[in-house]
Amino acid sequence: MTLNAPIPSRTSPSPERSLLRSVVARAWRWWHDRRTGGRRDEVPLALRPFSFWPGQTSALSGEGGSEPSLVPGYAFHTDYVPSTGGRLSYRIRLTGLNGTTGQLMININGITEYGESVSPKVIALPIDKLVADGGDVEVSKLGAPGHSYAIMGTLTEDSDARAERIEISLTGGDSSDALRARYDAARREFLSAPGKGPLKKLIVQRRATLAQPISQMCTAAQLAEPVYAEWCHRMANVPTRHRKQWEFVFILRALEYYGALAPGKRGLGFGVGIEPLSSIFAANGCEVVATDLAADDDRAQVWNNTDQLGSNLRQIHNPHLCDEATFFERVRYRAVDMNAIPADLVDFDFTWSSCAYEHLGSIEAGLAFFENSVRCLKPGGIAVHTTELNLSSNGTTLDKGGTVIFRRRDFEALAERLIADGHEVMPITFDSGDSDLDRFIDLPPYSSDPHLKLQLLRWVSTSFGMIVRKKA
Repeated sequence: MTLNAPIPSRTSPSPERSLLRSVVARAWRWWHDRRTGGRRDEVPLALRPFSFWPGQTSALSGEGGSEPSLVPGYAFHTDYVPSTGGRLSYRIRLTGLNGTTGQLMININGITEYGESVSPKVIALPIDKLVADGGDVEVSKLGAPGHSYAIMGTLTEDSDARAERIEISLTGGDSSDALRARYDAARREFLSAPGKGPLKKLIVQRRATLAQPISQMCTAAQLAEPVYAEWCHRMANVPTRHRKQWEFVFILRALEYYGALAPGKRGLGFGVGIEPLSSIFAANGCEVVATDLAADDDRAQVWNNTDQLGSNLRQIHNPHLCDEATFFERVRYRAVDMNAIPADLVDFDFTWSSCAYEHLGSIEAGLAFFENSVRCLKPGGIAVHTTELNLSSNGTTLDKGGTVIFRRRDFEALAERLIADGHEVMPITFDSGDSDLDRFIDLPPYSSDPHLKLQLLRWVSTSFGMIVRKKA
């Protein structure tokens, strides 16, 4: 049944028809609220027509900048805006439009949460028809949850169209201003709130540092610490303002600080992909079991397609960080499903993962994995895992699917469960930083620098690392 299908009009609708309309309307509202978290985007968002390729001249209006465009007939291209999961409706206003020939080709382009392109919707608008309509047109597309969209226009080679100004608005998308407002509210409210009950002493109002790492998120101040540059050098990296690099440094520094990174120690890594950590651990004298999904597992396809799956030792080995003989002597590979850790993987000095357990299907699956990873440790062993933290809501979040976003309350629930089992959770700070860089939110398509806080659907997210010591 198509819930938003039009109902034929009648002069005097019957009671049955009125009831059907009411049922359909309620069903539509229910379906829409389920997909948008109860939020209806009725107010159009003003989009910047030339923001995706700033500085390039529009062939339609001459706006946008002084640089010639690399795209023939380029008219406009907005930034990507996340979909709320309902219908996206773009309104294009071409003030002072004139012309008689050619077409304006409209592409509604989409990208997934992983940055992969999806098939665009393409619409051809004859210039003479646009002129007759006063240069005002509306085009729409059903947005998919987890996708972001941009609208692009180009003129065909035979077009003589010219406009004085281009204006574009969108209904059904989420604005960057609203995103920042929710983040700022979270910083003032739930992120800065003290711990309660059994977590009163565990949640600390303390600045996150790498000199003395605890359970903490990525902040700009940590990137300026000498220890950050030191570990980047040891990873053969130039320091960048990227949260993925921070995750590697955080894991290495935490294990070093708590005494687990030393010759003879045994480590177990989950979802290792082609990250450099296994090579660094081996070079430091550790014995490692590096695990990832089996290459023939259907769930591994997305990682394999983006060259992020580690399915053998040759793929995992980084020759710049560890010589081949040492690596192959100290590192073993094993295909492991993080949702079903084999019972024989035990007695390790440390376990780790870098942004892996948000991909296990649900919030609960991720929390269960963390608990199970602690069971792989010997008494006193250290678990260090990083994942996504929701910086704009402690209520609604992405809680099921290929990627989930953990909230503060999820980490608090995990801490309570681990403490109840007798383990030591290192103090938790929800310090989100206080610099301009900490308030910068990277929007799709993401940049490589800076990339500390980012937009995931309608939420702001960053990397968060939690440290746990198994009970003695």
